[in-house]
Amino acid sequence: MRETQFIKQNQEKWSEFEQTLKGEAKDADRLRDLFVQITDDLSYSRTFYPNRSVRVYLNGLAQQVFLKLYRSRRTPLGKLLTFWTDELPQEVYNARQAFRLAFFLFFLCFGIGMLSCAMDAEFAEVILGNNYVEMTRANIESGDPMAVYKEKGRFGMFLGITFNNLYVAFLAFAMGVFFGVGSIIILISNAIMVGCFQYFFIQHGLFWESSLTIWIHGTLEISAIVIASAAGITMGRGPAFPGTYTRLQAFQQSARRGAKIMLGTIPLFIIAGFLEGFMTRQTETPDIIRGAFILLCLAFVLVYFVWYPWYRQKLGLGIEITETQRLPASENYQLQTGKIKAGGEIFSEIFTLFRRHSSKLLFAIFGGALVYTTLVFLLSDIPAAELLPFNAESWVFNGYNFLLLFSGQGGHWFIPIIGGAMIYGLALAAFKSIDRELGRTTTPLSYLNLFFGVAAIVCCVGFLSYWAILSILVVLPLALLFSYVAYRDHQSLGRVFFLLKGAFWRTAGMSVLLLVLGLTLFSLTNTVVAELLFKMINWLVAAEQVALDEWSVWINTFLLASIANFIWVILLLGFGLHYYSLREINEATDLREKITNIGQSSRIRGLERE
Repeated sequence: MRETQFIKQNQEKWSEFEQTLKGEAKDADRLRDLFVQITDDLSYSRTFYPNRSVRVYLNGLAQQVFLKLYRSRRTPLGKLLTFWTDELPQEVYNARQAFRLAFFLFFLCFGIGMLSCAMDAEFAEVILGNNYVEMTRANIESGDPMAVYKEKGRFGMFLGITFNNLYVAFLAFAMGVFFGVGSIIILISNAIMVGCFQYFFIQHGLFWESSLTIWIHGTLEISAIVIASAAGITMGRGPAFPGTYTRLQAFQQSARRGAKIMLGTIPLFIIAGFLEGFMTRQTETPDIIRGAFILLCLAFVLVYFVWYPWYRQKLGLGIEITETQRLPASENYQLQTGKIKAGGEIFSEIFTLFRRHSSKLLFAIFGGALVYTTLVFLLSDIPAAELLPFNAESWVFNGYNFLLLFSGQGGHWFIPIIGGAMIYGLALAAFKSIDRELGRTTTPLSYLNLFFGVAAIVCCVGFLSYWAILSILVVLPLALLFSYVAYRDHQSLGRVFFLLKGAFWRTAGMSVLLLVLGLTLFSLTNTVVAELLFKMINWLVAAEQVALDEWSVWINTFLLASIANFIWVILLLGFGLHYYSLREINEATDLREKITNIGQSSRIRGLERE
């Protein structure tokens, strides 16, 4: 082909590329395609017109595209900064209707709490509890109404308050899965409690003192709870109003958006816990300083969560959610193993896989829970309540209840064995789901090697001790990854450490995300819904109370085992998918395959070339 004909044939395309580069809004995918086409033309010009100006022109154009794509690659610190300056404010703006609803409900129910306390003198005891009300009255009479904030040590109070607030927030967020209704209920109950608490001090003539004390930490704490509820409402809006998409697709998208908002509340809770543990107790601080600090906290919340998202949108820096940003149809889903995926992508793919293989996974979850419950109680001759003494008094015991399902406490060695067999069935179902997507066949050696992986998992959760916390946070992620490595690659722990090389924090972040999700789901057993279920059983079933109590333990064990099994499936699928990202990071398997194919003959402009 003559040079003039080559230029004439591609001139319009090159002009379009130049205009795209000069434009302010640049699509990364479009730039990538542009780069491929330009380098294609550049290769052709180097072959046939090595000393002509068209080669120089295309080389300069390719350099521009390359710099646009790669000169601003973000570092981990840059990604973190971008999250707080761009991503979170954008999600807050996109969820502004949920925020408006959450703040409106809070102020409305805050007023209802104050009004109810004013009209009924016993309302405070119903909401706050008799013991707390009596203790506060005793503190008021002793001349130190805020003594409740001085009873514990500073650091211990900081940790206790922070963990408790985080639990309440995660529960408010997780309950949004029930179409947002659960988040609204938790928000209403907290708002009524805060309003009642505030008016209780007003009744005793302590409005100013209580306000300057409570709201030192309460400004950030209560704002964060409202924001967490808004995140839950955002998550619930997806399945409630899916539009033209399936409810699962809409839930995947809304859950990711809600999770980002929820993540933004964590620093607020940590700061609020620090303030409550170290500063709220300083009641002798001058009122003007305490008042100024409260106003400063309020200004931060209003500026960052209200004004800044609106201001970014006004400047044209934000992009609203559009239909094109929705997830593709799951029927067209294809598992990609050559891509390095972020935690959010893996999180979405977990639920996509779960939906595509729901029948087999649900059978493993509920069937395993039923077999576990039956065998555990049939193999023991002691009462069910003594064999598995679950504690539902506080959320703190959720982790204890989870470990109780798999520990050999009291010499009951058969419990971890049965629990391990249950996990083996779950791992097999989860990993086979991935195999079916990839067209792989499970070999007999995979069944045997998976046994060692599951044994490592059981060792992490098979004992009741404070060391179990460290085991779950540090060792369990290694065991989960090892189980898939043993199943797929038939290799040992050496490969696990090789895969984690250079990607430890990526793995730690994903494991924390999945473990927090699991703890939140396990907390559902301590909710009003579970309590009503057991009350209904007592109402409808006519039997001796001893028998009813025994059945309640059986049912509770089945429910806890089912939720635990769901958590295990999520963890196993997550680490099975994460394996391929780690493999690509360390071995670049997909990239090497593409490089290998470069040497194969192909055609360009109708001519064969190497």
